Amino acid sequence: MSGYAGVLKIVRFNWPWYAGAALVTAVLASVLTSWTLPAPWPALAYALIGLTDAWLLLSLVVSHAIYDRSAVARGGWLDAQVAGEVAAGEVAIFHFGQDEASAHAARLLPSTNRRIFDVYDPARSGSPSLERARALAGPAAATTTAALDRLPLADGSIDLALVVFAAYELRNEVARADFFRELARIIGPGGRALVVEHLRDGWNMLAYGPGAWHFLGRRIWLLTFAQAGLRVTQETGLTPWVRRFELRRAV
Repeated sequence: MSGYAGVLKIVRFNWPWYAGAALVTAVLASVLTSWTLPAPWPALAYALIGLTDAWLLLSLVVSHAIYDRSAVARGGWLDAQVAGEVAAGEVAIFHFGQDEASAHAARLLPSTNRRIFDVYDPARSGSPSLERARALAGPAAATTTAALDRLPLADGSIDLALVVFAAYELRNEVARADFFRELARIIGPGGRALVVEHLRDGWNMLAYGPGAWHFLGRRIWLLTFAQAGLRVTQETGLTPWVRRFELRRAV
């Protein structure tokens, strides 16, 4: 796999943002070279070009650092302690058409019984970038399609649930609550869920500009977990831009 596969995938999923930034640069550059503008417009135009291009470059550098160079790219969100505790257990992996977890789980948890579920619902979890991601991913083998509010798993049957770069697509509050209540139902008394996400925070705003509004804030995640009956037992910053929440049933 290319050493730039991760960042190239991000560009393919979000190409309108990058195309828009390039268009702004081209239009402003054309205006500045073709017209004589009174002050302060030239200075403002140059500042906008600089900010647009800086954001474009920084977002690519950060994406490369996360998805090609960091431990995240190697499944570092699944640490040795968790892997050891669920070495022969039941593992459920949930995604919305772009599975970021199962390959790492197969490598790090080879003796577990792993089941993969695509819980995409276009009416409750759709976005243009997700549609592009699903189209690029194509049909996945050994994946079960499931309703996000009716997971086909028995109560307390799962030792480890993985939701990696997926749940932020649930921007509908009701849909998000439904899904996490189902997670709480299927996790066993000694089981846990790992939720790995970008947050809508200063680090991601700096790196991704307006694109960071695609993510959810930490307060929203904590409220969602609590309302679903899940408690955060560990919260880890995998990079300045990526957070991992380890969740267990509250009761």
